[in-house]
Amino acid sequence: MPSTVPEIAARVREGMSALDTAPFADLFATDAVYELPFLGQRTEGRDAIVAVLDAGGARARALGLSEARVAAQLTETGFVLELEVAGHPSSVGVVTVADGEITAYRDYPNLSLASLRTREVFDRFLAASVENRWDDLADLYAEDVTLEMPFTLPGAPRVTRGREELRRRFHAAAGVRRITGADNVVVQETNDPSVLVAEFDLHQELGGETFVASYVMVMTIKDGLITHTRDYADTAASAERIKRFRESLPAETPAG
Repeated sequence: MPSTVPEIAARVREGMSALDTAPFADLFATDAVYELPFLGQRTEGRDAIVAVLDAGGARARALGLSEARVAAQLTETGFVLELEVAGHPSSVGVVTVADGEITAYRDYPNLSLASLRTREVFDRFLAASVENRWDDLADLYAEDVTLEMPFTLPGAPRVTRGREELRRRFHAAAGVRRITGADNVVVQETNDPSVLVAEFDLHQELGGETFVASYVMVMTIKDGLITHTRDYADTAASAERIKRFRESLPAETPAG
């Protein structure tokens, strides 16, 4: 006998509360459709839908979340789910049920919440930089991150890949340079909640001299980690200080 709408709603609510599709994965029709209208995305078929929802649960757990508050309201064609995660409204889903199966799920996520999380990662990035906490800074990057520096100085790589290579470079730079502060910070959201643009000035010390360099970063953040960033730096400000620092070194002292 097919499950009733209240039974289906209860099983979905159970699974969503635990960020786990297991309690309701078999309730999707084989040709069910899952849509994210705010993002223009559409997924068809039970297995593909379950994979998408499982990936969402994995992302939430990666952010340290373990549960959600879920309310379900019955409608003429199925039910509506309202999710709240970590005290914030997370999404509302309109679910259609026919013959004891979920045939359609239209999911409307709170995109402003994604933007808030993206901004939180940037704030942690800037704090770790200003406080010269280089391991904490490296840990904010995804393992396979790509960092581009289009305005890089001669001899420095334009593209760096991988968290551990960034960690190595951070520690190498820390031997001669110290960051002392940041100001003129402006952060702008984009039409993609995972991408932000940040402008800021970093106050730095190198070889006993202080200087300020301006930066613009186009940063992509997913699952709480920086996955890609294009860093545009005031290379002229840095180059002059590096040149004078190298010239001040004793002849027998390696400059790099």
